[in-house]
Amino acid sequence: MDFCTRLCQKSWFVMKKTLSLIALFAGAAWTVAAAQSPSPAPAASPEATPAASNASFPAQVDVVTVDVVVTDKKGLPVTGLTKSDFQVTEDDDAQTITDFEAVQLPAVPSEKAAPRPRVSSNIDRESHTGRSFVILFDDIHLTIAGGQRAKAAVAQFLKTGVREGDRVSLVATGGGAWWSTRMEAGRDELMALLKRLDGRFVPDSAPERMSDYEAMRIHIFHDQQVEQTVSRRFETYGANAGRGQSQSDDPNSSMNGDPYVQARASDVYFQSVSRNRITLEVLQRVLTSLGTAKGRKSVILVSEGFIYDPNLTEFKDAIQASRRGNAAMYFLDARGLAGLPTYFTAEFGPPIDTRDIGAVFLDTLQEAEGAESLAADSGGFSVKNTNDLGKGIQRIADESRTYYLLGYNSSNASKDGRFRKISVKVPGRKGLTIRARKGYFAPLEGKTIAKKAETVDPVIQAALDSPYQEQGVPIRTTAYVFDETLLGKASALVAADVDVSKFAFQEKDGRFQDTLDFLIVVAHRETGEFFRYDQRIDMNLKPATRDRLAASWYPVVRDFELAPGGYQAKIVVRDKNNGRVGTVIHEFEVADLSQFRTSTPVISDTLQPDEEKKDTPRPMLLVRRTFAPGATLFASFEVYGATKEKPTGMPKVTAGYVVRRPDGTAVVEVAPSRINPTSLGKLSRIVGTRLPEEATGDLEFVLSVKDEISGKTLEVKEPFTVAASAAKAAAPAPTGGE
Repeated sequence: MDFCTRLCQKSWFVMKKTLSLIALFAGAAWTVAAAQSPSPAPAASPEATPAASNASFPAQVDVVTVDVVVTDKKGLPVTGLTKSDFQVTEDDDAQTITDFEAVQLPAVPSEKAAPRPRVSSNIDRESHTGRSFVILFDDIHLTIAGGQRAKAAVAQFLKTGVREGDRVSLVATGGGAWWSTRMEAGRDELMALLKRLDGRFVPDSAPERMSDYEAMRIHIFHDQQVEQTVSRRFETYGANAGRGQSQSDDPNSSMNGDPYVQARASDVYFQSVSRNRITLEVLQRVLTSLGTAKGRKSVILVSEGFIYDPNLTEFKDAIQASRRGNAAMYFLDARGLAGLPTYFTAEFGPPIDTRDIGAVFLDTLQEAEGAESLAADSGGFSVKNTNDLGKGIQRIADESRTYYLLGYNSSNASKDGRFRKISVKVPGRKGLTIRARKGYFAPLEGKTIAKKAETVDPVIQAALDSPYQEQGVPIRTTAYVFDETLLGKASALVAADVDVSKFAFQEKDGRFQDTLDFLIVVAHRETGEFFRYDQRIDMNLKPATRDRLAASWYPVVRDFELAPGGYQAKIVVRDKNNGRVGTVIHEFEVADLSQFRTSTPVISDTLQPDEEKKDTPRPMLLVRRTFAPGATLFASFEVYGATKEKPTGMPKVTAGYVVRRPDGTAVVEVAPSRINPTSLGKLSRIVGTRLPEEATGDLEFVLSVKDEISGKTLEVKEPFTVAASAAKAAAPAPTGGE
């Protein structure tokens, strides 16, 4: 009995874990424990966009890339510039531009989006020179009203601001979303996800309310003037009732301070620190995930802002991540036109002392200084003091629609890890505004910097967070949805094939050894709930087994129980021996279980024993959808939700199918016939047909099902390809190897 046969007979070891995505930002979600020394992911070689010149950007660390946005006095993008128009300096030393690319995307979105693939793969290299947007919905710094304004602006951006090929991620700081998709096919998923996000911050309307900025000034800087202002306001609102003499009446207040105000400031400050750290840590993750993309990268922080706290090192970390990833941050201030906060008006009590009105307005500005500083320091800008947020976010999209990619080899060859300042100018033109990265960190060689132990594997984490698919290890994946389980959910399988032909196997005692790190996360669009499975597969293969798996790819299957709705599965694999990483993203739907529906048809050219029906083989579940000319094509499916006849209590369903070309020409056609139900009323069928030798290229299996009692019909399409290079299948669910 060989390895693959034994694997078929092994029970699948499945570990499923369902949590709220809120845990994602507590460090529990979308992460993998670091169990080995991380190896750097290979650099990707980007391709030029259709509108680009013939320049190319080689994937080498010595080439410094700078994306540049040039606007005129009216804020409109400037087109038509050439390489000779630009001047680049690094630490005030002139640099020679070796690579140049002018990118100009269409002014309007595509009329028709590309369809969602039945099988997703990272084999076809995706251009990394397009645009990457991350919309960071900062719900923990958004009120309910601010969240509604923000959602309207983001929805408008998704409808009009993106173009075909853009990569857009929607991330919520409170943990409700982390969804990346390729536009414009993924627009509907992002719109559906956006609808369930809301602002979660509830302003304090109590008499002893205090702004985050006031709390920081009192607790950190011991600002007596601010403390007196707050104490006076507390007295006006009666917050100090029963506490005796107020600070404003105490002649020794300047020396001793107001203990009540100081205690309150401490509470408010540490609450703000907690919120701000969450936002900044998520922001750093987002920026780090964009490191491999080579085109224009924009992070849009949709928030009501937060204070700048010099004691938080996370501000510096976010800026450094922005510089390393060459990503610009933009701040969309959802507060709109800033004025006196509502909770300082007569609606909540007596008006504040006239002496304090100026300070309150100043606090309103300071409350968003942290978000504004991040945008300014990263080459972006802030959209504030406007109620037309849609126009503001559209400005961000328009700015990145026309830009220039410059590349140069630094004249400073030292690899000292220091920050190098970049300046970009267009000396021959006046009245232009130029936005570009302000610098980068040079590579570091020959030194080891002591770091605290990582709680997660940074390589796996970055690959998981990235909106792009890494191609270090080729993968293909698909999903199958079957019957309803006892828990009222659908039984689903996510299957993946991993190309191990380029794995760095080490030979020992006549066997080939390597370790495959495997992670899959399946996220539910409607609720944010996610499922996770990660495993380390130690392979100890005989030469024949290694050769067979190299030809057919290494199959991994995991099962889940999923509620109806949309899902996104992301798979990350790594070859331990050489450190190469591959990722693939696949989106699929689980239909309403109460409706008339079918299972996902299993299309295969290989049969295997059926565990329930020993004498009837069934099609092997495959990810591969490429078959040899003249192959016998098998398909199995089940039918659910059919109406039952009253006299017999049995359903009456017919099914037929056709194999056809994309233009509708039929290659094989089988007329509908009745599916005989089992004694329990279960409906299932296995069909098989030999494909004509001349039937090559792209084809589709079209299944037609009809409920003869209710009259409901279904049509299910399963695309596949016939090519001479097709390989036979391997075993469906390995857990190790011999």
